[in-house]
Amino acid sequence: MNGLKMYMRSVSLFSLGALFFSACKPSTPAPTATITSNVLDNMVTFNVVSSNATSYVWSFGDGDSSIVTTSTLMTHTYQNYGTTYSVNLKIMGPGGEVSVATTITLSAQTQMEILTGGASLTSGQAWRISSATPIILANPDSILSVNQTYPAGFLTLLGLGKAYLDQYIFFSTGNYAINNVSGGALAGLSYCTVNKIPNVSTQSSANAGLTYATPFTPSIDLGFTFNPGSTLTVPVTTDGITSTNVTYKNVTTLNFSKQGFLGLLDFRNGCIVRSLSTSQMTVALFISNLPSTSAMAGKITNVLLVTFEPITQ
Repeated sequence: MNGLKMYMRSVSLFSLGALFFSACKPSTPAPTATITSNVLDNMVTFNVVSSNATSYVWSFGDGDSSIVTTSTLMTHTYQNYGTTYSVNLKIMGPGGEVSVATTITLSAQTQMEILTGGASLTSGQAWRISSATPIILANPDSILSVNQTYPAGFLTLLGLGKAYLDQYIFFSTGNYAINNVSGGALAGLSYCTVNKIPNVSTQSSANAGLTYATPFTPSIDLGFTFNPGSTLTVPVTTDGITSTNVTYKNVTTLNFSKQGFLGLLDFRNGCIVRSLSTSQMTVALFISNLPSTSAMAGKITNVLLVTFEPITQ
């Protein structure tokens, strides 16, 4: 009988210990996530920042089948412009599952229509560098990391304020025109030196590697191509001694025929469109700030992130 009592007491203590251990054992936390998105035309790129997650189930709100993935990056193409979609993401992990939602609104216009004003605007859509927006100096790396931000009106501070007046006109037909109201062109100082182009510089603008090429007559019969989802490879140098190729993936590029350029006359006339809306366009302009005597002259050393504004004609 005493043995039975001792056995029962042992079982009770074991059960109590197991219960205590179970209560103290840390539970696996539930997953968490936030969604950011980038809308380009009708293609949306989603990025998820999450914790304790192993897989994701996407429902894009347009009737397409759900997609299960382990990647935190997702791209989806919608069919209808001018539409708002409700996007739901289910996040699953060892600690359970949660859902987060966001909304996506597509512009009523395509990116090409925003850029050119559409076929009904036969005079084309003109853009100019915005004097009300800062200019950013970025590194020519694959993510265009920010180096320095200059204040709004920075070109005026350099003595290059004329550049804010010049116009860049896109037509829905693919034609392109430069209306250099000030009679010149914002340019890279190294580019002008190498190509023996007359230019006007101040000490400050020369230190920034910029100048104003004047007089300058734009080429006629220019054209452009607007290329979403492109891959662009650019030769760069960070030390002026050696060079390497940097590749920008899944970007929108603007390329120009002949001597066409947007905003900055330099060794590369093509640029990357970072964002485009009916109120502004931000582009990455490549610049080479090396002396003409350098063996690396013409290789990209910096990138200017410049915002343009549309002009009502």
